[in-house]
Amino acid sequence: MVGARGWGGVEVAGWVGRTTDEELAALYRGARCLVYPSLYEGFGLPLLEAMHNGCPVIASDIAALREVGGDAALYCDALQPPAIAAALRVLIEHPARRDELRERGRARAGQFGWDASAQALLALVEATR
Repeated sequence: MVGARGWGGVEVAGWVGRTTDEELAALYRGARCLVYPSLYEGFGLPLLEAMHNGCPVIASDIAALREVGGDAALYCDALQPPAIAAALRVLIEHPARRDELRERGRARAGQFGWDASAQALLALVEATR
């Protein structure tokens, strides 16, 4: 697990803590997958970071994360630990599926660059004139 401690400072084995951008990218590249069981998101930036770095993604089956991940992630009910475990089993036991999601993820992440975002915002502004 990566990031600042929160939620009352609960101790978790394997906690890396804060990282630099370069360290985080290396962790994504070396990870078997990112598990992102968020229950509420405005936008799933960690999914894009993982996919950009070739890390397969398991995410909550919520609209905001489906919008980001498209067909490049596995989705499950974050409130059902057996569903998360089943998705993990798929990526652990099926390297071809893991590799497929790596490639799909890289392609999907490429659709979310700053240029594409600026063009979408410009089109929206022009459409509302």
